[in-house]
Amino acid sequence: MTILCVAEKPKAAKLLAEVLSQNSMRTAQTGNQYIKNYEFEYTLNGRTVTMIMTSVLGHVMDLRFPQPQHRQWDACDPEDLFRLPVSRDIPDNMEAVAENLRRLAQRAERVFIWTDCDREGEGIGGEIVSICQSRNRNIPVWRAQFSSMQPQDVHRAVNNPRPLDGRMVQAVEARTELDLRAGAAYTRFLTILLRRRIGLDRSVISYGPCQFPCLGFIVSRFLERENFMPEDFWQIKVTFSEPAHQQSDGPKTAKFNWARHHCFDRHVCFVLYDQCVNHPTATVTKVDRREKKKWKPKPLTTLELQKVGTRIFRISGEQIMRHAENLYLQGYISYPRTETDQFDKNFDFQRHIGMQTGDTDWGTCAERLMNGSFRPPRNGRNNDKAHPPIHPTSYLPPGHSSIPPEARKIYEFITRRYLACCWDDAIGDETKVAIDIASEKFNTTGLVIRERNYLEVYPYDKWSDSVLPTFTLGQRFQPTELLMDPGRTTPPNLLTEADLIGLMERNGIGTDATIASHIEMMIRRNYAFKRQEYFIPSTLGIGLVDGYEKMDLEEDVFKPHLRQTLELDLTALCNGNKEKDMVLRECIGKYLSMYVVQRHRAETLASSVVRIYDQAEDEQRRLGRGRYVGNTELNDPGDDQPNSLTTNGDAPSDERGRGRGRGRGRGRGSNSDRDQGRGRNTNTSRERGRGRGRGRGRGGASHGQPISMPNCNCAIPSVERTVTNNGANHGRKFFCCSRGSRDAGGCGFFEWA
Repeated sequence: MTILCVAEKPKAAKLLAEVLSQNSMRTAQTGNQYIKNYEFEYTLNGRTVTMIMTSVLGHVMDLRFPQPQHRQWDACDPEDLFRLPVSRDIPDNMEAVAENLRRLAQRAERVFIWTDCDREGEGIGGEIVSICQSRNRNIPVWRAQFSSMQPQDVHRAVNNPRPLDGRMVQAVEARTELDLRAGAAYTRFLTILLRRRIGLDRSVISYGPCQFPCLGFIVSRFLERENFMPEDFWQIKVTFSEPAHQQSDGPKTAKFNWARHHCFDRHVCFVLYDQCVNHPTATVTKVDRREKKKWKPKPLTTLELQKVGTRIFRISGEQIMRHAENLYLQGYISYPRTETDQFDKNFDFQRHIGMQTGDTDWGTCAERLMNGSFRPPRNGRNNDKAHPPIHPTSYLPPGHSSIPPEARKIYEFITRRYLACCWDDAIGDETKVAIDIASEKFNTTGLVIRERNYLEVYPYDKWSDSVLPTFTLGQRFQPTELLMDPGRTTPPNLLTEADLIGLMERNGIGTDATIASHIEMMIRRNYAFKRQEYFIPSTLGIGLVDGYEKMDLEEDVFKPHLRQTLELDLTALCNGNKEKDMVLRECIGKYLSMYVVQRHRAETLASSVVRIYDQAEDEQRRLGRGRYVGNTELNDPGDDQPNSLTTNGDAPSDERGRGRGRGRGRGRGSNSDRDQGRGRNTNTSRERGRGRGRGRGRGGASHGQPISMPNCNCAIPSVERTVTNNGANHGRKFFCCSRGSRDAGGCGFFEWA
């Protein structure tokens, strides 16, 4: 009996073949340079069979409009793309992969699918079966269910095959069809409408049903920060330091917080402060001591790996998943795409702990768990019934030559997380103290950690001692310090990748396996970019969101509801509660009706996008900086102004845009460090991207006398801004740091003009 086994990637095929053959396989080349066929004998149910392990390169088929004229943008109305027939075909670059499957299927008596065990892997498995059955119509199909590349898991999967899940295959087909129809129609509509209006002659303004809601979150937070108006406030602060003769175990200080938090009226705050100064004796009104626990983390899911990982390692979720997948393919961790945050009751915890005892960093902690400190992990609420939580499956020694340093850090995090799950919660004694000074209430909290437990092995959680002086109920004392301090409200931070992943997770945008790639695609399409760890929308991104809001559609493509509904429908399809045709009919109907409305309101969208671009240009001319319109940098790359609508640093693009340099002549921008535009002004600016433009900008710093600006705390001239929101200070001018807020590398300087 010959069994054809097909993995999703060449590396997986090689590793699976090595495990099943015990490194005794015969290797043959194929028509694709990356794919090899591995042939070996295997004992299955007491019978020796021949297995041929090969692979594909992800999806083998493409969904497309079969008529060539429909793939030409000017050949049909984009609205027709919602109704035209589609076909699933093998593209030319996958023909050698498909032919290898056909040829092997001819000599095989069974096909065994070894793709990743998730929805997308099931869809790829469906394509493999379709190709194999085109040459061997009645060949039976098995599906391997496995979560790691460890030998015991692989052999268990061989001996316990299941059928391919046809409903999951249909879910992938439905999703790809909707993405093709909506993506093609909306992309053509946006590109044709806007390309010439904003000078992107060769750019494609691409629509993505997951990228647009993702961009919506970024723009919403950016504008919230942009329109934020700081307000001055005042607060009363109380400090008490224990007298020296009572400091037997070191000095202790308590900093009390005002129960009112802060007051926006300086006079009112001063009256209350004056009362405290005139009657400064503090009376302890409450002393509450109780045990406090810091819960150990739950078992690790894909999204948690990305959220915590982006914060710790300062790399993107997409990079984290690439490293995690390589660790999985080399047998060091379990399958890294899972929603499950609870271990099966029969999971062998001790075996996975024991393999870590030899490590020089966390081996001692593993030994303690083996010697009695083990506690069952906390169970989360999610179980995808496909894979366990992410955990180490074999020991990775330090300095392994095939593992890059970033991947090593990710393995360490996964291992420490697993060991932390198997420990006890951290335990401390918390003391809460409340005092009264002249009828004003203040409070403070102290903590003494008694048992660190999981914190011994998990340094990513912070919990530190804060020892207070000894207080007793009714005690009276004189504060060491009693101050009235000024402060100023601060805007919300821009979104980090961890924030964005959390928002997408809560709103059902994408899945654990796709969220990171959606974020990466949004950046690649130049709708937003990263400055340090924060996301900033490009001018195009802001313009699109603003334009769609002004069109006032029944469903906003930048809100999460549309994609969330589709994800719920796909889950219902997988569970047998909906049919594929119904899901497609309902979802395509929504996108089509929205398309019809937005086509009638197209001028509203275009005018709004152009207005946002013009605002950005006006700001640049006022600051005396050249710029190129489009998916290119707006400001001098040396600046850092994430709090301005002129979001300097639109991601660089190879596309041409309409550029306005400092000179007045016509000029062509280039992808160099110098503006090549011909104009009277010989000053140059460091601009990126390509642009052909009129070069109309007049640099303020190059004509007439420079405007005198106060220096900010960076000891450089500040810049002048105007309040644009519709509050009490609308139209009022102010000075701020030219480098932006503290979060963006500036000093946060602010002063009314």
